[in-house]
Amino acid sequence: MKLLITAPFLLTVGGTEIETLITAQELANSGSFKKIEIFCPYHLELGNFQDLAVNPNIKFKTYPDFFNNLYIKKINVFFRRLFHLKTSFIENLFWFFQRLRGFDYIYILTSTTQNYYIPILNNFNPKNCLIKYTIVHEEGIESWKKKYLRALKWNIVMSKGHQFYIANILKSNNVIVQDIIIANEKRLLECQSNRIYTFGMLCRFSEEKRIEHAISLINKLKLSGLDATLIIQGDGDERYSYRLKELIKDYGLQEYITLIKKNISPANTHLFYKNISFFLITSQAETGPLTGLESMAAGVPVLSYNVGAMKERIGEHIHLVVNDFENMLRMAERLMNLSEIEYQNLSNSLRQTYISNCSNAPKISTLENLFFQH
Repeated sequence: MKLLITAPFLLTVGGTEIETLITAQELANSGSFKKIEIFCPYHLELGNFQDLAVNPNIKFKTYPDFFNNLYIKKINVFFRRLFHLKTSFIENLFWFFQRLRGFDYIYILTSTTQNYYIPILNNFNPKNCLIKYTIVHEEGIESWKKKYLRALKWNIVMSKGHQFYIANILKSNNVIVQDIIIANEKRLLECQSNRIYTFGMLCRFSEEKRIEHAISLINKLKLSGLDATLIIQGDGDERYSYRLKELIKDYGLQEYITLIKKNISPANTHLFYKNISFFLITSQAETGPLTGLESMAAGVPVLSYNVGAMKERIGEHIHLVVNDFENMLRMAERLMNLSEIEYQNLSNSLRQTYISNCSNAPKISTLENLFFQH
């Protein structure tokens, strides 16, 4: 069996990129597919992911360099207008020939607003194609795309809320919930926190992550007399990270908040989680996120806004998912006042919740079954 996995980008270390590669690695290791090809429409930066997708049966592909030639682009625009195409003419032509290479199934990772995969669907049997939405945007799905998505074998989301949302938009029953497969699971499950920092965030420096909420949280906790610290690590928007540094200065929190503008290898995430007591998710919107599962596997209690799949993942610890900043502040105060025994009980319970409900092995098996179901 031959599988094609597609991703919109493979450039920086982010949730979609990690999910793409760890999914390919796990499916290759399971033996379900003899060959797996990962396609990305843009430049590949595989050096950032050398710890993932190391199975020799996994290959990578992107569009030929000549697609960027100025004359080719002009020809592409001419034919796109001539045939009234929604997407690129030369990309459709490319996939017309690629379908002759004998892919049995196509697994597409995308956001709800991206269109890069449409030329692929134009050239393959939709009943052999599955889409996994790594980001679900509020603006919905363009009406012309709905016919493509209704015809697919499966539309896959990470939470029941998004399942209802997508199924309602498409007026279709081919929408199913399948959570993300995480990298480094074994080391995370063995991780023991030394609690150097109170709180931690592992994420892109981007406005939708609302990192300023975490900084304001530390400020409020300090004002109430609690000795709170925070470490934030990731890459991203330089202008946004500069604004965060200025906010930290305004609050006078330089000694208590550490910003590290550097990605951590997916194989070494346990080294981050072992240094923190609690993990923060302050995003405006998420589909997962990946880090929520990683922190649970590491036994690090996660304090999160009600985004993505967090409320479904957290099990009986529903109090750790809050709706606004004031509730996050109150819960942070409660968490910081836990005794060591109470903390360890919470840590162990969250890790057991991950093992029972969220671990990789059942998700890999379920994903394999989604391909082969009739």
